[in-house]
Amino acid sequence: MTTRTTKIRGFVMGMLCLLVTMLLPTVPAAAQDALKIVAVVNEDVITELDLFMRMRLAMISAKLNDTPETRQRLLPTLLRTMIDERLKAQEAKRQSISVSTPEVQQRIDDLAKRNGITTDQFAQTLEQNGITVDVLADQIKTELSWARLVQRRLRSQVKITDEEIDQALAAMQAAQGQTEYRLSQIFLSSGSGDEVSVQQSAQRLKEQLEQGADFAALATEFSQDQGAIRGGDWGWVRLDMLDAPVAQVVQSLPEGQIGGPVRGAGGYYVVMVRASRVIDARAVAAGTVEMEQILWSLPSNAAESEVEKAISQANTLIPRVQSCVDMNTVAPDAAPGIHRNLGNVLVNDLPAEVQPYALNQPIGEPSPPLRTNRGVGIYVVCNRGGGDDAALSRVSVADRLGRQRLDTLARGYLSDLRRAAVIDIRL
Repeated sequence: MTTRTTKIRGFVMGMLCLLVTMLLPTVPAAAQDALKIVAVVNEDVITELDLFMRMRLAMISAKLNDTPETRQRLLPTLLRTMIDERLKAQEAKRQSISVSTPEVQQRIDDLAKRNGITTDQFAQTLEQNGITVDVLADQIKTELSWARLVQRRLRSQVKITDEEIDQALAAMQAAQGQTEYRLSQIFLSSGSGDEVSVQQSAQRLKEQLEQGADFAALATEFSQDQGAIRGGDWGWVRLDMLDAPVAQVVQSLPEGQIGGPVRGAGGYYVVMVRASRVIDARAVAAGTVEMEQILWSLPSNAAESEVEKAISQANTLIPRVQSCVDMNTVAPDAAPGIHRNLGNVLVNDLPAEVQPYALNQPIGEPSPPLRTNRGVGIYVVCNRGGGDDAALSRVSVADRLGRQRLDTLARGYLSDLRRAAVIDIRL
């Protein structure tokens, strides 16, 4: 038996023993029961060992004390989250969405750096707390694949018109002198129909937050909206941008305190106001984007065969582009297309065909091949400007409206997956 095999077996047996003594009072005393199935999600299973390690990860991330009371409070919400993750991962696989190992590793490296330690030290810390790094890697992979799936399947359905932007800008101008709030939220969907259970889960999360749990960590772990990837941070919002019941809680909530759970559109919200300020419409700044492009130069009267050839070559490169850095990586294979960093440019200075993507395309996601009077190009938004993140630029407004609409579509997508799934909870 190799040293590596011995270490792995020893670690697993250690986890089995920990699980017996730490997970729940009702767990049987036999170590083999650590592999007992607690839920079946279509063709996938969740074992007690899976649940234990995710419980440990959630408590460490949120800086919670590991007590029987804490575990019992988090258990229903955590199991529901893990079931949703299985559904997301299954759908991403069915739709052939892939996430590379380097992408996952980069996220782990970033987490280690944020904690002021090396990646090896981070992995050792996890192991010392009963967590293999693979548990975190699987969670990150599911998060990234779901975000990519939502973008690819649903983003095309999000169309923000000039009229909508004009209306939003008018509303913001009219709000001059009103208060806006820097809002963090945790959202739990009631799409499964189990209203009471969802409300109880939201209440348990609120209690943990009131006892000192880290809001961003719990939001990342449990929130079922697109804000989870940002630790629940929704930036600066006005009351008229929120559901009326949520707005009422936010308006009366002192900074730094936890509000909710409150029933809003689609489920329950737990919220925290981080800061507030008076809106100053004079902060409006010209909308700019930092973009990279690969352009196949063609005259406006180019033969259709030349245009199709450029489009075909662009389409072979697009699946390899997932960030602005990738544009430079694929550039050698784009010849005769030329890669160029456009720098910060006014949206209005871009070709008309490119402007909608400058406004709406997610950062780091390539556009489809776009035919302009300059040729055929693919474009990636690296950053959006406009000054302060509350600036009333058309870029920031379009981005906010697009994210809100995409979030609503993503919730519906997951609800459909839940309704169609065969889920057997055995805990």
